[in-house]
Amino acid sequence: MHLMAAGPEDLQVISALVQDGVARIKDLQRESGARRFTLGLNRFRWELVQQGKAPARVRAGLMIDGVSAVRTHKISRANPEAVIDILSFSFIADAANPPAGVLQILLAGGGEIELDVECIDVTLADVSQTWRTRRLPNHDDD
Repeated sequence: MHLMAAGPEDLQVISALVQDGVARIKDLQRESGARRFTLGLNRFRWELVQQGKAPARVRAGLMIDGVSAVRTHKISRANPEAVIDILSFSFIADAANPPAGVLQILLAGGGEIELDVECIDVTLADVSQTWRTRRLPNHDDD
């Protein structure tokens, strides 16, 4: 799968596809010179479950271009092997400077990544073969 998002509706599709994707802290990379933020993740393949197939994951890359600033909340870089769990993406437009805005990546446990972007320019690409998993993501409060 290879998808690109250039608007809020496109971003909703990518948000649904990466829901419950997991990544390590060290997989979050800001490329200042390229004005890019990248994230390598193990994406849960909800689309297979919806088709009645066995739960599976796939290694995917997420690239967000036109990034001028990155802020994180409730994320510690002290342990680069720590795992984050992606819940959703949202976009808050900058009314004074369209199409710029803030792209928010919400994480389980209350963490958040905020990216100041020139516009929505997101690419999601699966980069491996799918593998089965026995665990279905669970959103119950513990």
